[in-house]
Amino acid sequence: SSGINAEYGEATAIKCLLEQHGLQYTVELKQNVEYISTNGRFPVLIFNERDVVSGFAELLSYLSRKGYTLSDRLSVDEKCDMDTYTSLVSSRLEVLELYTAWLIEENYSHVTLPAYTAHTAWPLSAILPFYKRRQVHRLIAGQSEWYDVSGEMILPETKSIAQALSQRLSDTPSTFFRDSVTGEDVVTELDCLLYGHLNAIFMSKLPNYRMKRALGVHPRLILFCKHMENAHGMKKHGNW
Repeated sequence: SSGINAEYGEATAIKCLLEQHGLQYTVELKQNVEYISTNGRFPVLIFNERDVVSGFAELLSYLSRKGYTLSDRLSVDEKCDMDTYTSLVSSRLEVLELYTAWLIEENYSHVTLPAYTAHTAWPLSAILPFYKRRQVHRLIAGQSEWYDVSGEMILPETKSIAQALSQRLSDTPSTFFRDSVTGEDVVTELDCLLYGHLNAIFMSKLPNYRMKRALGVHPRLILFCKHMENAHGMKKHGNW
């Protein structure tokens, strides 16, 4: 659901990745997807009616084994940079998205809870959100540097992430990397992942969203999203 930002961002990132590879897909909404997932990640993809793949990271591994990659034109140093920024998005930005949606009471009660239980009957509509919220608590507590995470640290942490991403991008519309010979964009897995999550954050309807304000003051991030849509076919996923 678009009300649950991290999951929505990951789903958009996966759609972008599949489209960059020219792989066709169909979307089906299922109530039991949480129990189909192999690792608790969403969305769940099924290839050839038998291969179950859950989440962006697992999809990257699966596609790599099948010979699909977007980053083969990068140098060794560029691939190291890509891994660093991918970790920044997946291990820091995404955790903040989860905290914002699930642990800020205003967001949880007004948007996340209704979205999460929209197609679930009682008593599961009371039980499942409780367990999901506890799971998010454990995930955040498991990040040693964020053991005492609170709403007060969302803004400075988001500013730190936004600054790092913005410094890596430029004032000229482009992807993270360009071909060293032609100067053309090289769309990589990182571009798909970042676009998916930024799009989810900027388009969010959560009433209390400090992340959105903190990221929105960085024009390079907005320029990047617009460029991905206008130059690389992502227009149908956003509305910039």
